[in-house]
Amino acid sequence: MLQWFVVNRAHLAAALLVAAPTAAIAHHSGLYDEQNVVAIVGTITAVRWVNPHVHIAVADGDGKSWDVEATSINALERWGVKREWFTVGNSVAIKGPASKFEPNALAGAIVDFADGRHVVLWPSIAGRLELAASSDLLPPPQVGAAPNSSPSRGIFKIWTPRGLLTRLASLPLTERARAAKDAYLPMRDDPALRCIPAGMPVMLDTPYPVEFVDEGQRIVMRLEEWDAVRTIYMTAGGGPPAREHSPNGSSFGRWEGNTLAVFTTYIDYPYSDDRGTPQSKDVTVLERYTPSADGARLETVVTVTDPATYTEPLVRRGWMAFEPDQEIKPYHCTLPEPAPRATPADP
Repeated sequence: MLQWFVVNRAHLAAALLVAAPTAAIAHHSGLYDEQNVVAIVGTITAVRWVNPHVHIAVADGDGKSWDVEATSINALERWGVKREWFTVGNSVAIKGPASKFEPNALAGAIVDFADGRHVVLWPSIAGRLELAASSDLLPPPQVGAAPNSSPSRGIFKIWTPRGLLTRLASLPLTERARAAKDAYLPMRDDPALRCIPAGMPVMLDTPYPVEFVDEGQRIVMRLEEWDAVRTIYMTAGGGPPAREHSPNGSSFGRWEGNTLAVFTTYIDYPYSDDRGTPQSKDVTVLERYTPSADGARLETVVTVTDPATYTEPLVRRGWMAFEPDQEIKPYHCTLPEPAPRATPADP
């Protein structure tokens, strides 16, 4: 039987025993005030069609210039949203929560065009604020089936997260972790704003497709977000040649019936989530992935153990759906363009 390669067996034992109720989170939610929803009407003056977030510049009737942030290109394309709809000069009405940090900036949840077209720009926010009908909050269903996409293939296919990972509404933080979290400033500290890929376990909290690829003595996990690739070593004595800390850590797996269990250690990433919760280099992560009998659903349980951050192991649950013809799209995060420098006036 394959043995776990662990640094702290007590952490693993605790992770196997603890379970807890949880509540949902969303990327970059700390940047916007969902208690302050604003509506603007104006004309599109510029568009940056990039990941991780599309930006649309809108000039309103009072001459103000607004920066409207939408979700990613990949998500918008899956919703059937097209770049050509956002032509400079088009009239739009956009609604969403205002930025907590920048004047005249908002997260664009929905947009209405002059021709009557109603488009969801950020489904998670639109859903929470009830700004769109529930039928508008999922992409159109895929039609047909791709080669090798039969539900009988177990875990080895592309999955789409539908029930995103959940967590405790109130995290069981140590005093030191609580102080560090209180000092976190998203505009200054969020790695995603600098196109720095998320490490473990944050990378698992993704709304984008995930693929498991069977390579015999190892399993490769491809995540669309950040173009991320993980290697899960499945044999005794396997694993990276040097046990050095890294953002993704070192992951070792075994089969428990039809469940893939993965234990990850040697993680060096500063945050446990996308809201500034810190984590130490002693953190370990235990994942379990269990496909349903018909291969249509993949149950996910993620347990994070870090005594420097949490007073008890943190358990999060979610699920993914198998949807034929789904694919892993390129992500290609693009940094914001720097603000133009002022040029000195001619003497």
